[in-house]
Amino acid sequence: MRATSHPVAVWLLALVFVGVADVAITHTRVLWGPTAFEHTRDLRHVVFAQTYQAARAIYADDDPRPSVVLLGNSRVWLGARERLVQEALDRRLGAPAVRVHNLGIFGAGLGDQEMLVRHLPRMAPRLAVVTLAGTDLLVTGTTPLAGVPAQLMRTGWTDGPLAAPGTAARLDRVTRMMWPLWRFREFARAAIDERVVGSPAAEPFPDRFADTRALFRWVHGAEEGDAVERLYESWKTERTLARWTAYLEVGSAGHLSLVRERVRSGGSPEQDGLAARCLDAALDRLARAGIATVVVLMPENPVLAADAGNEFHRPGVSDAAAALVTTIAERHAARVVDARGWMPVEAFVDYDHLFPDLSGFQEPLADEIAYAIRGRV
Repeated sequence: MRATSHPVAVWLLALVFVGVADVAITHTRVLWGPTAFEHTRDLRHVVFAQTYQAARAIYADDDPRPSVVLLGNSRVWLGARERLVQEALDRRLGAPAVRVHNLGIFGAGLGDQEMLVRHLPRMAPRLAVVTLAGTDLLVTGTTPLAGVPAQLMRTGWTDGPLAAPGTAARLDRVTRMMWPLWRFREFARAAIDERVVGSPAAEPFPDRFADTRALFRWVHGAEEGDAVERLYESWKTERTLARWTAYLEVGSAGHLSLVRERVRSGGSPEQDGLAARCLDAALDRLARAGIATVVVLMPENPVLAADAGNEFHRPGVSDAAAALVTTIAERHAARVVDARGWMPVEAFVDYDHLFPDLSGFQEPLADEIAYAIRGRV
């Protein structure tokens, strides 16, 4: 009888094959090499792409320098471009002191952040910078606590603040923790498919823009970008809320709709709410892992001061959220940096987001990171 006909031998061979495949994929450029899909401009796939980049930074970066991770959503992804924060920190600390990783993911809620933090002990960063806005403490239809990032990166023995949707999800989470190829199967499928089938040339989001027109043209194309620029210039000559809204109706209509719906959904930050519990769990995990943490309350657009009709913001939410974040952070010895008033209105591309590069947000942020790294967290 041949050895391979024995059930035990067959299973052993299968396990060996799976183990070899696991290492050959999850520990090599097959999975973690450069891809075109991670630079997609298709908004339907951006979150998947950015989650992949975050996973690669955690599991495949071989830079020997101590790392600094920026956690958050599109506010930090756009406003604190990784390369620009790196350059600003190098000027303050001297290269090569630390390696910056921007793990911001579009739409990431505090439930997504809590799940992402579960992976950080693998990376052992010297400092974690958790960024959020007051609206991140609200639970509405337009601001979910968890979505695609939490699904793709779920791991751990316990549910955490957000219960798993069922036994299958719990089993999947535990299996991902123990089996790397299963953990990264969605990313591996996308990477292997691209390497086999091929893909269009990558078009990374630029780190620098010469001016606002260059940014609008990159986002919208030449003709529409020029139209957005004209509306933006019109607002600069007459700085009214009506002019700002007219500019956004063309340049960021989807964002404007989201902001209005967020206000209509109502709600206030709650001390025992799910959002607060997600933040508490994330900061607790960071503290127990020995990772120094700074919480940054992200800049708010001063144009909202003209919103007398409360169409685009709800008075009191920002201060209530700041107080709640401070209470939670103090519980875990995390310093809070209140950056809500740091930036002028000219630094904002819409109600939530800063201009990448042009806002200059990377400079004061680098000051705070350098301060923390020097041992004054």
